[in-house]
Amino acid sequence: MSNADSMSKKLSEGISDAITKVVSNREEYYKDNPLPDIGSVEIIIQSYSNKNAAISGGAGIIPGPLGMAAAVPEILFVTKNQIEMIYDVAKAHGHDAEKISKELIVGILFGAMGQGATALFVVQGQKVMAKRVGARALQNVIALLGGKITQQAAKSMAAKWLPVAGAIAMAGWSKYSTKKIGNMAKEIFSKEIEIIMETEDGDISVIEIEVQEPEVSLEKTKIEILINLMKIDGKIDDQEVKFIESFLAQTDLSSDDKIELIGKLNDKSKIKIDYTPFKEDKEEGLQLLIDLIALAKCDEQFHITEKMFIKEISKNLGFDENDLTELMDVSSDTAC
Repeated sequence: MSNADSMSKKLSEGISDAITKVVSNREEYYKDNPLPDIGSVEIIIQSYSNKNAAISGGAGIIPGPLGMAAAVPEILFVTKNQIEMIYDVAKAHGHDAEKISKELIVGILFGAMGQGATALFVVQGQKVMAKRVGARALQNVIALLGGKITQQAAKSMAAKWLPVAGAIAMAGWSKYSTKKIGNMAKEIFSKEIEIIMETEDGDISVIEIEVQEPEVSLEKTKIEILINLMKIDGKIDDQEVKFIESFLAQTDLSSDDKIELIGKLNDKSKIKIDYTPFKEDKEEGLQLLIDLIALAKCDEQFHITEKMFIKEISKNLGFDENDLTELMDVSSDTAC
């Protein structure tokens, strides 16, 4: 079993267990504590987003794929918090335990990743039709969810290879994804929830999500963009060159590609970049921004020229300025 498969399996098992425990624990909690109100929803989302950024930022990632696999407990902790947040947002909108189904929780987690095709729920105007499915079908969806989270985490080059920048990247990813999940939960639970007929256990037609292995084809382009970032102030620092060279040594790029990129490091001219793949795939674009921010901030000197460069790329990729601000606000107290 590959590291990615092992990580995906552990995450899937952990997520299934977390959903069951959160549903039970939050119901017990609200028996003795006041329910949140609608006015507190934004505070709930922001609180969980900040909490998860702190967890991921302090995880102490070890460089390399084995380090990513070792981060499973932290990722599960983040996911558990996201599930709690979904439950709290639902409670703030006045929904009882019956309407906050496991299927709806999983559907929101998937939907926030742009994977609404699970068909675990359908929005019809001001009503949400939430399906009940059999245990086996739900476990299959959760298995795909674990694979999707693994795929997202593994796409960060910084998180794979650089301990400090990787921690910043994971913090950015956690904060962004938590806020996105919270906003989807807010949208869903602001509507009337109707639970519809249970799907037979063997019927998994609701699952139409393809989970792909992380691609390495964009690594070269990402490194070229990183080189442009490091040249943005008009200087090529020896320490920055060594930094990129050590980064390159860890990638799966061919020797020819590595030699070509090292040559570009010492060339003061800006590298022409085709951003089309990042425009077409929002997930890749998000990971690009996260990596650029992490690498720019890892020396604790996030210069204005670096900020403007990243903002220009973000705008080019079609990202919301508020989302970028959220990513840039994630910080680390440790230098490279």
